[in-house]
Amino acid sequence: MQDTTVNDYLTWEYSADPEIQYLNCPAPTSIRNHMPAWFKNQKARNAEIDIAEQQTIRNCLGFRGIANVGYTIPLPETLDGFDTYFSRGRLHPEMLYGTKWANQGNQPWTSDDHSHYEYRVRLLHWPWRARMAPGWRLLILPYLLDWSDDWHEFAGTVEPNYEVNFGNSIGVGLKWTQPIDHNYNYYNLETVIAFKRSVTVAKGTVTFCAVPLYDPDLARKQL
Repeated sequence: MQDTTVNDYLTWEYSADPEIQYLNCPAPTSIRNHMPAWFKNQKARNAEIDIAEQQTIRNCLGFRGIANVGYTIPLPETLDGFDTYFSRGRLHPEMLYGTKWANQGNQPWTSDDHSHYEYRVRLLHWPWRARMAPGWRLLILPYLLDWSDDWHEFAGTVEPNYEVNFGNSIGVGLKWTQPIDHNYNYYNLETVIAFKRSVTVAKGTVTFCAVPLYDPDLARKQL
């Protein structure tokens, strides 16, 4: 894989970490390349309902506009009960105490984690990071074009160049060889997902949307 320059403020850099190469994970591409099947198969009009409401969501300007915002990568492997180099982090449901993600039910104990929590919470280490011009940050959102009752991707955004190590890596998730140029903002592509212990999240599922965001306050700090 090679680094991919998208425009004058965004380049996707690929991790050379040998532990992650097994994924053969493609670079992020526009959300418009990942429209859900239900939307593709939907007609613009629905004759089965009242004439005043015949238009379907295909005619909704707001929903259609989402397809022009942000980037994503389908899951490069299935998420299940076992850690991999991609899906790990040892996150615990109690980190979300007070929410449904920390609920305990009548879940059978499993051989991998012996837990009664209804959900697993995982940190996903995508082998790409964003190199962005000053003033730009990366906002992670759930995939906005489809919904699941079985899993949920969490939103988040971090400060640029957080915890630079060895002059080329951000944090401790993956190893990088490209040097950090402090004239740019760097953001690892890391996402957090909760999914029911009774399900797996299939390879190829689209779970997140990474949105470049120009932040005037950040730009002023970096002057």
